[in-house]
Amino acid sequence: MASLSALFGVAFVLPELRQTYGITVTQAGTLAGLPSLGLLLTLLGWGVLIDRYGERVTMTASLTLTACLLALFPTVDTPLGAGILLFGVGAAGGPVNAASGRLVMGWFAARERGLAMGLRQTAQPLGMGMSAALLPVLAHHHGFAVAMLLPAVLAVAVLPLVVLFAVPPGGTRAAGAARVRPAADSSPYRHATIWRVHGVSMLLGVPQFTVVTYALVYLVEQHSWSAPTAGALLAAVQVPGALARLGAGVWSDRVGSRLGPVRIIAGCGAVSLVLLAAVSPLPEAAVVLLVVAAVLTMSHNGLTFTAVAETAGMGWAGRAMAAQNSLQAVSSSLTPVVMGALVDWFDYRAAFVAAALFGAAAIAVVPVAPRSGGRAAARP
Repeated sequence: MASLSALFGVAFVLPELRQTYGITVTQAGTLAGLPSLGLLLTLLGWGVLIDRYGERVTMTASLTLTACLLALFPTVDTPLGAGILLFGVGAAGGPVNAASGRLVMGWFAARERGLAMGLRQTAQPLGMGMSAALLPVLAHHHGFAVAMLLPAVLAVAVLPLVVLFAVPPGGTRAAGAARVRPAADSSPYRHATIWRVHGVSMLLGVPQFTVVTYALVYLVEQHSWSAPTAGALLAAVQVPGALARLGAGVWSDRVGSRLGPVRIIAGCGAVSLVLLAAVSPLPEAAVVLLVVAAVLTMSHNGLTFTAVAETAGMGWAGRAMAAQNSLQAVSSSLTPVVMGALVDWFDYRAAFVAAALFGAAAIAVVPVAPRSGGRAAARP
């Protein structure tokens, strides 16, 4: 939750970000995408460090660096300075998601992983909800720079938990055994399935990050909501979003498939965005469909993350999850820029329809996969 608030919390203070630096929607979207760019460029390197030094060391280093960089925001007063810090926050935040996901893969058997990873993945909507509730209020009363200190405080607060509990089954000795370099000829990347799962995640990241980045500013600019009120709504939306991820995990365990439910979720999300664009001039209907779209577009993450790890097998799970996060960072980096340009050139409806097209494309890319568990059916 702390890491996600640092990486994606900027979306909830876009009005204050624009006001602070006097920038356009496109420029603000570019700044909001810089943490994801930093994540993209460094995550595979973090994956190597996870393999070499373990989850606990890398997560501790990541959270410490993140807190230090966020603490520097009150010292910068230009868009360039803010952009450098935001890029650094993304670069520092790489190992938390991949390392914690690998821990879950080691702790749970295949028949339990949908639920377990669903529980883990609720951290994103809950972190987003906390950010949506608190960051706009802090930014409204104290400015953008002060609001960005909240994720720094959270990162420091969770450090003791990481030190105490980020240990694989069997402790340090087992962790070392699990990090033996896998044989090259066993690479799952010799087959198309894992690449297609990565592709699905990238495509579904576009509608997800379109809603995450622009929902608050859409409500403020198109429907005259105040930023704190819009933030409160988006915070409340994260609760059903977290439950949807959990439910999707249970669903996948029961049907024995991660990717079948992903196909259905992708289709429903695309339809909700098209309907949102159609009813955008109607405030009440637009708000309802914005909530529906927000929940649906965030529901797939746990399933695709589990699917890529199970497809890879435990020997490659760390690298595969790092690669998954890297490729998702492509979506989260480019989506705010591209959709911001569509908003500037046309309007928010154009951005919603474009995001829906990416969701529809994901349906075609989803592979017909074997039953869940795949290469990692046995408990490690």
